[in-house]
Amino acid sequence: MHKIALLIGFLAAATAPTCSAGEPMNVVLVLIDDLGHYGVTAYGADRLSEQSGAFTNVEFATPRIDALAAEGVRCTDSHAYPLCEATRVALMTGQYNSRNFVRPKALHASQITIADLFQRAGYATGVFGKWKQSRGTPETPGKDYLFELGWDEFCCFDVVDQGRRYLNPDLVINGRVVNYKKVGGVDPATGRRWYGPDICNRHALDFIDRHKSKPFFLYYPMILVHDEHTPTPDTQPASAFDRFPDTPCYQKACPGDDRRYFPDMVAYMDKLIGRVVDRLETLGLRDNTLIVVMGDNGTKEPFRHHLPGGSVYPGGKGDTKDNGTHVPLVLAGPGVSGKRGRVYEGLVDVVDVLPTLCQAAGVAIPSALRVDGVGFWSQATKGGPPHREHIYTWYNANNRWSDTAGVLRYAFNKQFKRYAGNARFPEGRFFDVHSDPLEKAGEREVTVSWGHRRRSGIPADSMNAEQRTAYRSLGEVLAAHPHVPVESVRIELSHNRIRVGEQTSLSWSVVPAYATRCNVILESSDPAVASVSKFGDIVGRSPGTTTVRAYSWDGADPQAAGKEPAFKRGAIQTSVTIRVTPAASG
Repeated sequence: MHKIALLIGFLAAATAPTCSAGEPMNVVLVLIDDLGHYGVTAYGADRLSEQSGAFTNVEFATPRIDALAAEGVRCTDSHAYPLCEATRVALMTGQYNSRNFVRPKALHASQITIADLFQRAGYATGVFGKWKQSRGTPETPGKDYLFELGWDEFCCFDVVDQGRRYLNPDLVINGRVVNYKKVGGVDPATGRRWYGPDICNRHALDFIDRHKSKPFFLYYPMILVHDEHTPTPDTQPASAFDRFPDTPCYQKACPGDDRRYFPDMVAYMDKLIGRVVDRLETLGLRDNTLIVVMGDNGTKEPFRHHLPGGSVYPGGKGDTKDNGTHVPLVLAGPGVSGKRGRVYEGLVDVVDVLPTLCQAAGVAIPSALRVDGVGFWSQATKGGPPHREHIYTWYNANNRWSDTAGVLRYAFNKQFKRYAGNARFPEGRFFDVHSDPLEKAGEREVTVSWGHRRRSGIPADSMNAEQRTAYRSLGEVLAAHPHVPVESVRIELSHNRIRVGEQTSLSWSVVPAYATRCNVILESSDPAVASVSKFGDIVGRSPGTTTVRAYSWDGADPQAAGKEPAFKRGAIQTSVTIRVTPAASG
């Protein structure tokens, strides 16, 4: 059987490098929910407070993450989006939200994810924790939709609905919906109440156990430390955990949320990460596994981080200031460990994680994916100059991508930050974020969603020479990222006639090449004749003729929100006819 050449270009070699043990590198990616950089004690804070006095100056520590930072690389200036949904889409795809954000809980399966890339490279893939990124389509229900996004296995919260995350949680396990309140009884592993973080952690450990002999990519997006704020199994007295109400309290006050337990939640989060590290050690996989720990956005607003010198750094989740985007990022494992706590001070954008992990593991990235991130594996392993000079962000909070009234576009470097103009500040805004990270400059202030306050920034007529230069430079960055609509889609195919069981592959591109929403949806009119994958692989299934179409995301409005059509077929598109003939005899 002949196989027609794959036409999709690649940015990295397809063969994973081997580690000292002669095996491909495993990857464990941990994402902490709602914890900014000072929430990890390796960054300098050592006490926590709550703004209304629920607790004050409580000592805390994250010894297991700190130990990873001490042996590996701690990135000091890493940034995500202000809210978790936006961050998770960017993390999974390596693309700016301007390219692929649809709306909350609606990431479409036509998107190539980091799980797709590692799965294609022969890795076992598993996700255990908070999902939140899709609700499925009329054709594929949410409980099964994760399989469409590159995951072999999963045990996740926030898949088909939100429900409970901690006590007696609502989870989906490999397509099976499990309501632990209905399951009842106690967790046989602990003899106590069912606790979501423990259940997901055990599934992650089991995944490692079962795949210890082959390369694996483990994504561990932790449920902790997002509200509801509840006791943990380690909270004392034990009765606090055993008797606490299991009423969901997302974004509202009720007996099932008590901020006093936030320090306990931080400690338990660190403990669960330690369990993963310990299991890798026990199985002899530690030296062959890259571990990455990061946060998804800043710490929630009610909490305060205290530094030994007396300064206080407030939480800022949901806002675009430093305390809403500045997150911990630690790498430990092959190539980066053994350097005794090296620090990387360069700017890191969340979109940089995908290309960096692919560089580390030698996993190929198709050029059609149009990754916006810049890999920094060389800087993490060898040092050298920073891999980027600035970060550009397009942020639309929890709105549909097409509802642009509230979009914030901004660019910043180590010293300065400039916002593009919008309805509230038509002239834009400019800050010296080195000396004013919480953006307090400016005489005018407006209050926006969630009570966040935004200042007008440094007036243009009061800028000094250095500021004027930076203002112009960052303005050029903003100008380099306009929204450019797609005009047409093209398909390249070397051969449109194949036999049953054979494969051919197509590549695609959009016109103009620099169009913003450059992703496409590939669909076969008759999958029983020939199927097509999101990578463009076409496989002959039975004799006949089918049409493969490529629809532009621009206008297709792809949705995995559970109720709306998966996408609109009236969008810009192109097609090619595939003829499948019987398999060769003999």
